[in-house]
Amino acid sequence: MYNHSVGDGCEKCPPGWTKFDTRCFQFHFKERDWADAEYHCTSIGGNLASIQTTGEYTFLRDLIYTVTNSHKTTWVGGNDAVKEGVWLWSDGKHFGFSGWGKGEPSNHGGEGCMEMNFREKDYINDAKCQEKNSFVCARDADTSALIISHPH
Repeated sequence: MYNHSVGDGCEKCPPGWTKFDTRCFQFHFKERDWADAEYHCTSIGGNLASIQTTGEYTFLRDLIYTVTNSHKTTWVGGNDAVKEGVWLWSDGKHFGFSGWGKGEPSNHGGEGCMEMNFREKDYINDAKCQEKNSFVCARDADTSALIISHPH
């Protein structure tokens, strides 16, 4: 298991999750279509990973490589399934992503879900959602230890 933690140390991740900044990530080798991957992530308290910063993207590439010894094609949480060309993250975070591979998203043949490491390259692609890929889930790190209740 890849045990690496980057951040300020205040937040914690559940066992089996890897911390980066204020979020926790978990790579799943088992290949699923995009919807089944998202369903699995929600069943364990997260969503398919949104990519909010260049640092997160680099971290995810490193995490996948460390676990698989390759840059395995992997689902992340971007999709335009609701309306073509309107990209959203499945976790509801703002979609400000602009790091697509050259000519992407292309919507070639009805592609509507985001994958990273396309053909094991440093490349973000839109793919057909029914394809099967490994996937990475994300959730916010637990800050419950930081919450102090005050009686009223």
